[in-house]
Amino acid sequence: MNEVIKCMLNCRTIRKYLPKQITDEELDTILSAGLYAPNAGGRQSTVIVVCQKSEINETLGKINKAAFRGSVSTDKFYISKDQPSIADDTSIQSGFYGAPTVLTLFAPKNFLYSAADCFVAAQNIVLAAYSVGIGSCIVARAEDTFSSDVGQKLQNEWGIDNSLEAKIHITLGYVDGDYPQAKPRKENRIKRVI
Repeated sequence: MNEVIKCMLNCRTIRKYLPKQITDEELDTILSAGLYAPNAGGRQSTVIVVCQKSEINETLGKINKAAFRGSVSTDKFYISKDQPSIADDTSIQSGFYGAPTVLTLFAPKNFLYSAADCFVAAQNIVLAAYSVGIGSCIVARAEDTFSSDVGQKLQNEWGIDNSLEAKIHITLGYVDGDYPQAKPRKENRIKRVI
């Protein structure tokens, strides 16, 4: 089995991070993978903002958690005992889980494939992160996070044109604890039409 397939099969969502910043070399490798992701029409319109300021990440992470409108986990459905999400543990204060690096992917507001472009870039990013020993988590609610007053102010300070909107966040950091195992795969998820 080749290394790309191994990454795809073994990469897991990480929500527990050591309080140590990733290296510039690791970050550059990860960002490069994101920039080379396939994108609609070759437009390359996704903009990646890297934030390594803990106070900003903590503030945005709290705003992100406040925007969570999903259900809280139950005994029947629990996202992860090893790497609990905000749905599993309501005492978690930040949707960014204390990650030392948070990426926010922005894309044009009125382009049909903006979300798809960002999610393809995100997949490249998390696979690249795993390949260099960095944990990651794709975090939704970026639009909500950046539609807040704080988010709008930061977007302006960061020089991100208002024709772009936040589509997705990705947390990055070194894994705190054991790397989680895969959940068993559900059956009957592939239908072949021959």
